[in-house]
Amino acid sequence: MTRITSLEGVHNFRHFHGYDGLDGARVKDGLYRSGHFSRASAPDWDHIGGLGIQVVADLRKPRERTNEPSNWPDPIAPRVLASDKGDTGEPPHLRFLRTGVHTTEGVRDYMLSAYRRIPMEAGNMDVYRDAYRALATGDAEAGFLVHCAAGKDRTGIFCAIILDELGVDADTVIADYEMTNQAVDFDAIIPRIRERVLADYGQAMEPAMMRTFLGVDGDYLRQAFEVMGGVDHYVRDHLGIDEHERDALRARWLTG
Repeated sequence: MTRITSLEGVHNFRHFHGYDGLDGARVKDGLYRSGHFSRASAPDWDHIGGLGIQVVADLRKPRERTNEPSNWPDPIAPRVLASDKGDTGEPPHLRFLRTGVHTTEGVRDYMLSAYRRIPMEAGNMDVYRDAYRALATGDAEAGFLVHCAAGKDRTGIFCAIILDELGVDADTVIADYEMTNQAVDFDAIIPRIRERVLADYGQAMEPAMMRTFLGVDGDYLRQAFEVMGGVDHYVRDHLGIDEHERDALRARWLTG
């Protein structure tokens, strides 16, 4: 089964349903993830409009949403969940591009630090909480999409949380997360991003390091799980999701 859909202006678009979950049940269709939509083409919107997406969780900060607006067309018009928290100062990834140690080890250290930070940021937790509840209450039962800028880090953590809650085994959760490395055409985007970084900051990473920066590694997700104290603890004690809501999520998104 092909999970990845190649779109013209949207990177990393794919679904994360269809896996085996709790007690042999299957994760119902209707769960999608991606990068941002500011460059979506008319054919992209035609495809997305046919998926029945009712709720979109946009994990980007306000400045990101302003600079690269989604511009959802009226025929689709989903309910968008977002947060206005945490939009102060230079974004960490841009600060790293400007001032960080651009070695393979330096890039990897930055990515691990990002995964220690992301689950605990108030804005991310707000959207994670609201998105979880939208899935549990049935508001998004026909179709749900979660995205950030690249659709790999903030988005990847949330998808891993939901799949874990639905009883998908740990190896499959990691494999789904690492699918970004197949879904993104690095050869196409790295030259463009390096050129922009060079123009904006006067330096650019070597392509191999840029691939580490733009890709994912199971160790990053494991680092997030460690900081979270495990998904069970994080969902219950950090997001404040109660057992009734957790049972409702499984009832709505698992099918025999």
